Amino acid sequence: MESFAALAGDTHLTVVLGAGASAPSGLPTWDDFATRIAVLSGLVTTSTAAEVLLSKQDPMIVLEAAHARSGSSWAAHLNEALYGRPPSSADPSPLHLAAAGHFAAMPGATTLATLNFDDLLESAALTSGAPVVVMDTGGQAEPGVPTIHHLHGAVFGGNEYSAVVGYNDFAELVADPHAWQRQFLSSALARGPLLLAGTSYRDPDIRHWLHLIVRDEKPRYRALVTIVREGLGLDRETFETIEDALTSEWESIGLQALTLHDLADVALVIRELRHAGSDSYLTPAERSRRTWDAHTRRFGTLQREYVEQLEADAEMIAAALGSPAYRATFWLANARGKLARWASEGTYYAGVRQLKLVPTGHDSPWIAGEAIGSEEVKLKDVERAAGVSPTWRSVLAIPVFAGDGTHPDFATGVLTFGLAQTTSALLARQDEWINAASELSAAWGTRINGVAFSTKDN
Repeated sequence: MESFAALAGDTHLTVVLGAGASAPSGLPTWDDFATRIAVLSGLVTTSTAAEVLLSKQDPMIVLEAAHARSGSSWAAHLNEALYGRPPSSADPSPLHLAAAGHFAAMPGATTLATLNFDDLLESAALTSGAPVVVMDTGGQAEPGVPTIHHLHGAVFGGNEYSAVVGYNDFAELVADPHAWQRQFLSSALARGPLLLAGTSYRDPDIRHWLHLIVRDEKPRYRALVTIVREGLGLDRETFETIEDALTSEWESIGLQALTLHDLADVALVIRELRHAGSDSYLTPAERSRRTWDAHTRRFGTLQREYVEQLEADAEMIAAALGSPAYRATFWLANARGKLARWASEGTYYAGVRQLKLVPTGHDSPWIAGEAIGSEEVKLKDVERAAGVSPTWRSVLAIPVFAGDGTHPDFATGVLTFGLAQTTSALLARQDEWINAASELSAAWGTRINGVAFSTKDN
């Protein structure tokens, strides 16, 4: 959190989201989107050919050629590349919800913008309590009206609205000294810091304008860009090897780089910002340590209570699924980057040292680690040796959020269940069990709060 100190306080904050915000919602990354466009337009016939072309040529020029080849079908191709055919539904990601939540809590001191074509940030704003949200694709926002600024236009409902995609689109923007997007960025940095989150920062217009603004206007506030290991597709060791170089790279062009491991980490930071300036502020790590310590003090008692509860929870999930659930387990974050297998159905652990520890994060080999790293429900098929009983076909992981009533809730644990059905079968019936999963997460959150943050125990 110390790295994000420039974003906290009473100044105005502008958040600009990139494709990394929408990818967890099931929408394509920019590279995947470009590949689909190249194929749909008929420029190439296979995804493999598109990937080769995009890797060996300037992607902007490739997309311009796809635009020309598409003709009057351009809007249809953009929609299909983004949403599929038939169009798939998508829900806001934790990053969308965090940005919208910050806006809802501090509407007069927050501006939201996106480089994405989708309307997930609008959906998140409505979910966070905004009565109405205006989508701005042309710099025509009305003062006092909640607005999401689409700096590169929008694509939805079979149409496209000023979508900036190919070479000509970007060339025209860069050449226009009066482009509304350039004025937007200049005004943002005059009011407060600018946070670019979930973007690879490859957009030539944004790079050009920020260069000019930093060079010529010398704004009081800084532009900050998040560099997320998950977005780069790197393992932890490789990322740590080049982390200093990444930071220096962005500093050399006048931007402050903030390095993180998971996209959900960006969401966590945004949720924390409006609290970080308080004298009584406790970081998520400090609250996690408090939760862990409270549990270790009552280890024996909680073992019995949690095991009994897990047995009941397994029955609840089984009823929702209409098939057995096995080995219900509660995992608790140990405040040192690991998850501990704290309690398991049918098993009593003798002490804290007996608990299995697993890594957390989007690329954790354990689904519990993935779930807490992404802050989302996870399902994964598993293979078990023949003859092993019970026979699991998949594992369900449900993140658990806790809070002290003052700070934002944070992911502090995970529930896992071995299931008799495959992931594909469960996803086809998700509406039948997702409410049960949400209820269990909420119930365990309340349970954890009672242990960690009740007055009598602290």
